[in-house]
Amino acid sequence: MDNNLETPKQVYSKFLEIIANENESPELLEYEETIVDCMIEQIEHMENNISRLKNRLETFCIEQHRTEIDRLQYTVNVYLRTRIRKIEQNCSSMIKILKTDQQRAQKLMSAGEIKYLDSYFMNIENYLSESIMGRLDIPIKDASHTFSLLELPNDERELFDNTYVFVRALKKTDILITNGVDGEQETITLEPNSIHFLPYSSVRHFILNTANQNNVVLM
Repeated sequence: MDNNLETPKQVYSKFLEIIANENESPELLEYEETIVDCMIEQIEHMENNISRLKNRLETFCIEQHRTEIDRLQYTVNVYLRTRIRKIEQNCSSMIKILKTDQQRAQKLMSAGEIKYLDSYFMNIENYLSESIMGRLDIPIKDASHTFSLLELPNDERELFDNTYVFVRALKKTDILITNGVDGEQETITLEPNSIHFLPYSSVRHFILNTANQNNVVLM
């Protein structure tokens, strides 16, 4: 998390940017454990304050605090639901990463998400084995058999060159764009607060690299 985030308002604003990036990115981004934990701690702190002071606070004041708690809980739920949807949609790729590169998988997903992925994948395998695959001459005995059949794209850049996203520049930023026809490269400068429609591959390193996440945000 950005060391400049000192107040709850700054943390919340940064979390909204993280949610926007996660929602608009065509791939699963690294799990933002620190800021999610910070949001949850803030919710728990507010709930404890209400419980401790409810006899001394007016009903209107309590309802205001509960409304704020609901708002914070909603944003956390949106973030987690978006990630679960992506994990389900890219189940095979996620399992392949989990099998071949556990260090990357642990950065990409929380412990709870990894457990969910494993359960979700096994449920699909069991369903296929009991319904469609069970009627074929090549039964799936266990998940390890299927793991060996999973393949990831060899070139992730090719995977995202044809995916376009709306990007808002947070500061003046130079973007390198590759022409898909002849491979020529062009550098364009994004002015602060300007909005652009660009290939995801051209801004991907800004989104994935936490040190550069203050340059652009997806919309």
